[in-house]
Amino acid sequence: MYPYRRPSPLPRILALGAVGIVVGLGVIILFFGLPRVTVFSPEGDGASSLAPIVITFNQPMQHESVESRFRVEPGMPGVFSWSANTLRFTPGGEWPAGTIKVTLASGAVSGRGLPLWVESSWEFSVGAPGLAFLLQTNEVANIWVMSFDGTEPAQITKETFGVEDFAVSPDGTQIVYVARRADGGGDLRNISRDGSTVSDLLACPDDLCTAPVFSFDGLRLAFERHSLAEAGTSQVQVLDLETAQLMSPGDDESHLTQSPRFARDGRLSYFNRTLQAIAVYDFNARFTTFIPASSGEVGSWSPDGQFIVYPEIIFPPEPTLAPESTHDPDEEHTDLFYSHLLKVTVATNHTQNLSGEGVVEDASPVYSPSGGWLAFGRKLLAQDQWTPGKQLWLMRADGSEAHVLSNEPLRNYSAFVWSPDEKQLVYMRFDVTDPSSLPELWVVNADGSNPRLLVAGGYLPEWLP
Repeated sequence: MYPYRRPSPLPRILALGAVGIVVGLGVIILFFGLPRVTVFSPEGDGASSLAPIVITFNQPMQHESVESRFRVEPGMPGVFSWSANTLRFTPGGEWPAGTIKVTLASGAVSGRGLPLWVESSWEFSVGAPGLAFLLQTNEVANIWVMSFDGTEPAQITKETFGVEDFAVSPDGTQIVYVARRADGGGDLRNISRDGSTVSDLLACPDDLCTAPVFSFDGLRLAFERHSLAEAGTSQVQVLDLETAQLMSPGDDESHLTQSPRFARDGRLSYFNRTLQAIAVYDFNARFTTFIPASSGEVGSWSPDGQFIVYPEIIFPPEPTLAPESTHDPDEEHTDLFYSHLLKVTVATNHTQNLSGEGVVEDASPVYSPSGGWLAFGRKLLAQDQWTPGKQLWLMRADGSEAHVLSNEPLRNYSAFVWSPDEKQLVYMRFDVTDPSSLPELWVVNADGSNPRLLVAGGYLPEWLP
């Protein structure tokens, strides 16, 4: 008889260990292969009232499964859009002041069918609306921001050679600006609303890139490009902010173009100096139409994209003289030419003179956000009414109910900016009798009441939602 020997447990232990390792590796692979949120914004304090909520995942997601688990408190209607692994929720209105809570519930599914196990939740607070503007210190201009809650203005750029111009993104979270160089040129840079992050957007060697303006969806940036080698030359270009591709819209590239403006539907208008016309470029149709114009200003798009209001030079008809009358060439005339606001229907080029028959110099029209009103500058040219400075006026979009909001003949009013709720207007003014005087930024209620100084020395204001 052979003695009984107990089997060694080692093979079974090794087998169980191998199974455990396989299971453990599977769990690790499964865990790290699961979808998860990697980046989200906004967060913290002082967010724009129009800021989109952006959530980035580590892998492609099934869109509907994510959108159905997304919620904000307090509730807000809006639009979802996707770019690769990133969800963007654009609010349908302004976020209310205070704290906003964002929650993405668990259960959303990736493109491979794996679940989002962990719920994500965070909060951000909406800051008070305010302004961005340029202000010179030590003869160098930089961007400053201020809010209407009483806090002091703060400088957010520190460019050695100064800032030429800037544009606030439609959601108020970013500012693109022109950083001047020692050679007189300028490059495009991007800075966050609070100045915490700065990045290069477009280098413009041997050129000055200026007059930036965003499309309303925030996907394109139009600007002027001026050659330093050929004075007086300029061309409008458009930068695709998603692909970084550059293009020149519409015209022969030998044409001189300037002053780009976007319509809400994405069309681009600008002034063609070569043709003496306002050009309107349709990116979808890749087609340009022209509106004859000679003032060099492109005016303002109506919010619905049907109309452009722009100043045009008007020459009155020669007076009819009696047979015995003679014309004195030395006689002073104030009505040899002036400028009126024309409202053009873009689809037909039909124009309406909103200034009427008055002997006036109208300029700088700006539609209110709803399209019901126009703010503009007006100088009365009749001898018994003449003023050295343009005053701030309002009128209905059809030209009716024109009335003045300011009454300081020695001040010139311009750079009009509506608040989103149309209750206030910001403007720049300066003393026309003193060339050394500094410009000032003021705000006034839309009914003309309570005008008040915001910043002495500030200019080029833009609203910060």
